[in-house]
Amino acid sequence: MTDGRRHSMGRRLILIYGLVSLLTGALVLGLSNIGLNRLEMRLQEIDMGIAIQRVREEVASGGEGRPGRFFAGAPGSAQFPADLRSLSPGFYKLMRGQRLWHVRVLDDGNQRFLLMRDYTDYEHSQTTLVMVGVISVGGLVLLAVLLGLITTRRLVRPIERLSASMTTRASLPPCSRLATDFPRNEIGTVAQAFDDTYNHLELALQRERLFTADVGHELRTPMMAALSACEVLRDEEHLSVSADEQMQRIEGSIKDMRQRLDTYLMLARGESDCLGFARASMAQAVDEQLQQSRPQAQRLQLTLLLHQGGTAAAPSYPVPLLRTVLGNLLRNALQYAGTGSEIRLRAGDTWVEVQDNGPGVPADQHQAIFLPFTRGAQPSIDNLGLGLSLVKRICLNQGWAISVTSPEGGPTCFRLDCEPSRK
Repeated sequence: MTDGRRHSMGRRLILIYGLVSLLTGALVLGLSNIGLNRLEMRLQEIDMGIAIQRVREEVASGGEGRPGRFFAGAPGSAQFPADLRSLSPGFYKLMRGQRLWHVRVLDDGNQRFLLMRDYTDYEHSQTTLVMVGVISVGGLVLLAVLLGLITTRRLVRPIERLSASMTTRASLPPCSRLATDFPRNEIGTVAQAFDDTYNHLELALQRERLFTADVGHELRTPMMAALSACEVLRDEEHLSVSADEQMQRIEGSIKDMRQRLDTYLMLARGESDCLGFARASMAQAVDEQLQQSRPQAQRLQLTLLLHQGGTAAAPSYPVPLLRTVLGNLLRNALQYAGTGSEIRLRAGDTWVEVQDNGPGVPADQHQAIFLPFTRGAQPSIDNLGLGLSLVKRICLNQGWAISVTSPEGGPTCFRLDCEPSRK
């Protein structure tokens, strides 16, 4: 597509050169021909009018006049050739047989005079001049096309090189610059602007990746220490049932944090390989997130309802990714559903819906809510507007689909559609 557009631009420029030259040449030739014809006819009319006076004087002096070309008599009389009797006073170009004649008709009182001149050879020479003009216009068009081809190549080739360089820029080392390969003209300015923007984004992306990698690396150490402390405490101390349950929750939270870090690192690196992640079916992931969300729902006086219709042959998905998506959808519903509301979960083998009867999402915000730092009308202090953005990034990474429907007044329903994972 890109090559076709570049070549099309060059062809269009050459076509414009040719069309402009053709139209200009044709206009000049046509106007010149029309102007010369009108001038010729006017001069011939005047000259033949004078010639009629001379022939009249010659005939009056006893001369023979112009036999077969000069006629005088009453208008429409037999003295005039039959095909010329109906002509009114004026100047005419007429074909008689194979010859072209200029005819001038002049009235003087009751007398009409008619003079004819054979202009066949002259008209042939005029036709030759017109053909020469047409050939000249054709040569001018060819010359314009040639000049257009040369100019277009000099103009388009740097643009083609710049386009090709931009296309392959991602394969070059960081902070590479393209502007050094182009002259300091408009194309060089575009290359310089592209270098500045691309390198700035490249550095920003590198800083983000390094930050994510550093956070993931540095947090693993204290999390491992916390897990080791939990194991030592369980081995050395006899814990009560309630304390053991709390210990299990602490260990589960730490392991969940490790899995979330792995998810963020995968997204930061732009990878989609989930081979190292545990896997579970949609039903298992929904049950787990539902159990984790029940205490908060009870504190907020909300009711969680589940309608599940999975099968035994349900596909499995990466647990950390599915857990992050479902967790954020549930937290979003818990936050915006009103007190005493119901949150309904409907799940199948490859899909899940989270519906709440909160205030709803305006139709013009259905896409914007998945952008970073976008929050609803009643955000909480700990809501940074990143949850749905993270959900969208995971779905794009895995080829899943996330959508929202929210008619005016609610309910709001988020739907996650997952094809059987091939990651």
